[in-house]
Amino acid sequence: SGSNEGGEIPDEESNEDGKDKGGSRAREIFETGTYHCPESVHLWHAWAMHEQSLGNLEKARELLEKALALDPGNGYVCHAYGMMEIQNGNFEHAKELWNKGVTNRPSAALVCSLGQLYVSTGDPQSARELYSANFSLLPSERERIEVYLAAASLEETEFNDVAKASELLKLALNDGRTQDSRPYVALARLGSESGSVDDNIVRKRLKEICTKQMERVLKGDAAFPVKDGRLFNAWAKLESKSGRLKKAKDVLKQGMQLYPEDHTLLQAAGNIEERLGNVTAARDLYGASLMVEPSAPTLIAYAMLELRSPSENNTTNITMVRRLFQEALLIDPKHGPAYNAYGNLERRQGNVERAKQLYQEGINANCTDASSVYHGLGKLYLSLGEIEQAIDVLQKGLDFFEANEFTHVQRNENVAFLAHTLGMIELNINNNVKRAKSILEQGLKRCRNSSPLLLGVAMCESRVGNEQRARQMFEKSIIADPDHAQAWQAFGVMEMKAGNYRSAKTLFECGLKNSPRHGALWQAYGTLESRKGNVANARLLFAAGIQKCPKHVPLYQAWACLELRDGDVLTAKRLIGEALTMDKRNGSGWLVAAKIEEKSDNHGLVGLILRRGIECSPNDVELYRALAEHEISRGKIDNARELLERGLEIDPLNAPLYHSLAELEARVFNIEGLAKLNKRAAELFQADAMTPSLSSSKNMQVWSKKIKHGRSTKIPDTVAALAEKIGVGNDADLSIAGVSLDEVDPESLVERICGFNEENNLMLEARASVSNK
Repeated sequence: SGSNEGGEIPDEESNEDGKDKGGSRAREIFETGTYHCPESVHLWHAWAMHEQSLGNLEKARELLEKALALDPGNGYVCHAYGMMEIQNGNFEHAKELWNKGVTNRPSAALVCSLGQLYVSTGDPQSARELYSANFSLLPSERERIEVYLAAASLEETEFNDVAKASELLKLALNDGRTQDSRPYVALARLGSESGSVDDNIVRKRLKEICTKQMERVLKGDAAFPVKDGRLFNAWAKLESKSGRLKKAKDVLKQGMQLYPEDHTLLQAAGNIEERLGNVTAARDLYGASLMVEPSAPTLIAYAMLELRSPSENNTTNITMVRRLFQEALLIDPKHGPAYNAYGNLERRQGNVERAKQLYQEGINANCTDASSVYHGLGKLYLSLGEIEQAIDVLQKGLDFFEANEFTHVQRNENVAFLAHTLGMIELNINNNVKRAKSILEQGLKRCRNSSPLLLGVAMCESRVGNEQRARQMFEKSIIADPDHAQAWQAFGVMEMKAGNYRSAKTLFECGLKNSPRHGALWQAYGTLESRKGNVANARLLFAAGIQKCPKHVPLYQAWACLELRDGDVLTAKRLIGEALTMDKRNGSGWLVAAKIEEKSDNHGLVGLILRRGIECSPNDVELYRALAEHEISRGKIDNARELLERGLEIDPLNAPLYHSLAELEARVFNIEGLAKLNKRAAELFQADAMTPSLSSSKNMQVWSKKIKHGRSTKIPDTVAALAEKIGVGNDADLSIAGVSLDEVDPESLVERICGFNEENNLMLEARASVSNK
């Protein structure tokens, strides 16, 4: 088939070199094929992709250049070559390649990739002109739709021209025969001029078009041109998001009547049945979906169902679950959620190395949703306490998305997870507010209505005392997702700290109306009433919270502290005993238990309890500090010093530990030890270990002033508007989240949940445990 110039079979030695790099058998076949068919562009292209997958980029470039020498305008080669250059930061060469491909043989992949490259390099106008010039040049409806979608997204996100975006989507649907449902969904989801997207408006649009489809069928009119159930799926997802699961089920039922061969509708219906508790129906629907068309998402859903609700003897068949994940990866080797779910399974099974291997395989596979794989690996490192590795992996995930944003296959919501997790590490572990805010805002560029990201920015602003900006971001977070309980809680806690008690009360009540099973909201509301001196109300709120969230341990701890302050030591003991029975690894529970015994003058038992706490929660440095203070009170200075040093080994950046150790050294006049400690503290905190930070002192003064000033202020208009929308009055009665506080009996609740007598409580367990040692 022509001259074999450039297609010589390498000698045996160079072939052995190739074997050392892996993929030798495939390489041998490509070498033989190009020797016999040197003018086959497809073979040179395929060989180049193989070399790229092995990391042999220079070899891949050489092969792609040979392919382009044979066919300079080949769209597949230009696109693949450009993508490889993009991943390696060679933007100008990629632009040159894609321009060549568009000029010679335009395709949706080339046009959209080049357009995204223009946008990412700050030239959206060129992208707009490129899209406009190629609408009529593309050979198929599918490709034209792809470019219309890209152009509409450009108008909405870069030029904030929603009207133009709407016009483009309508042009895509202009002939009335478009079978691709994506423009309909995009048109329904289009935001307002302010960029916001109201789910109620989108739901109404989707309902109208789906109803139109049903009416046509019922009347026997010409069938609606769309050939899949994506519109019904989108409508059902919105109903599900709002908690209307039965409505979502009805919507999907209608969709399945029209599109019985759409496996995605069957899978979605299975998910709804599972959430409704109808496990058998869910399993049947997943099975039906797989019969229509095996797909990775359905196999994952089936596997997760088996994990949550085993089909045989209430025992999870791990072998079967693994087999389902493996089958999902056989069907789609680039399916990121499959690697993520499989890796999570192995992590939970204690197979940490196997989990790491799976995540790494997902990253190497260049998944269509690689961000979920990076997120899974980052969470694995976090669970192991390897914070630096977690940060590195999460940052790589964000960088990967930035470098590959033109592929149109990334999922913004998973990029939001990456940004949120990394941002929270920087905020809460590294205390780097500036870095945390930058990461979260980077995520918002990709997922502007992400409630967790908006909440993260609000918490950053609150941390630095920028209350007004924090309020704006809290409000946006709540509007984006009214069921985001943590947003209501964090907003309320900020107002409570500022002394704006009426606002905090309203926010907690709004949150509880939307999320009555969020224990932290009940705890925060009870704490608010306790601070106001309303002990009876606080007690009722803690009791009501435990009725709704019986496994939320901090509620028991907060209630025990309330009773301790009120002088009811027996009830405090019973509550904290129940908390520790549920979770012995919670260090705060042991601290409260020790405080109770200290209040009762049982000083001998205090040390026993704290030591037992360290046994159960060895990484809680507050336990070491509390036990050290106890040892100091008994004159055991060396023991105290050892405990504080152990605490600093666990958490070298814990400032209170440094301060406690410095006070100890000063007390015994250890000048040399104090000087060394001050030097260590100065390197870490730029402050003397004995001196509280000036910024901390100033912050306390600022907060004190705000509290004094804020007690009598009225509820801000934004909070009042949110409350009105949720249906919570400013002067709420004693009925919250479906619980009437008048009907809550704290005493009987304590008797019921703390079914043990005082002589057999957990304090004795602590004494016995330590005595045995």
